Amino acid sequence: MNGHVEALAENVRQLRESHGLSLSQLSERSGIAKATLFKVERGRTNPTLETLVSIADTFDVSVNTLIAVEPRSEIEVVRPGEGVDISDDSSVGRVVRNQVIGSGTLELHHQIFRAGSNETSPSHGPGAREHVIVQRGSIRIGPVGEEVLLEAGDYATYLANRTHRWQTGDEETELWIVHTFPRLSPTAE
Repeated sequence: MNGHVEALAENVRQLRESHGLSLSQLSERSGIAKATLFKVERGRTNPTLETLVSIADTFDVSVNTLIAVEPRSEIEVVRPGEGVDISDDSSVGRVVRNQVIGSGTLELHHQIFRAGSNETSPSHGPGAREHVIVQRGSIRIGPVGEEVLLEAGDYATYLANRTHRWQTGDEETELWIVHTFPRLSPTAE
C-alpha cells in the first residue's frame, strides 16, 4: 500500500469512528456505497476524485486532509484532563485512548467513581472484556452476582458480555479500565 492510500484508509476510519458512525451511516450520509467505503478504509481501492470529495464534504474537511500523511511521533502523550469526557452521575471519567489493534479495538479509560456509587453497566457485546486496575480506594466490580472487592493496587479482568456492576463504599475510587472489543467480522457494524 502506498503512503497516501494508507493515510486515506486511516484518516477516513478515524473520522468515521470519532463521529460515532457505522459504515452504513457514513454510506447514507455521503452517498457512497458501503462496499466502496469498506475498501477505502482497508486501503484496497484507488477511489475516484468524486468519492474523495463526497467523503471530505461529509466530514467538512478538505480532500488534502483525507490523504495527508501525518508525521507520527514515536511517543503519544495524553495529559490529565485530556480525552473524551464520559462522566455521569456515578463517576468522572475520560476515554484516554481508543485504538484499533489487529482484529479488535482497545479503549483506555481513567475514571474516578464517587463515594456511594452503584452503577450497573449493560453488556458491551460478545467477546468484550474489561481489565481494571485500582489506583486509589476500593470498589466492588464484576458480572452481576460474581462481584469481587478490589483495593488500591489490585487488578481484575472479566468478560463484559453481560450486565456488570461498579459499587463503591464510603470513599471515591480512582481506577484505570482497559476495554477490549473484538471485531466480529470484517463487515460487522
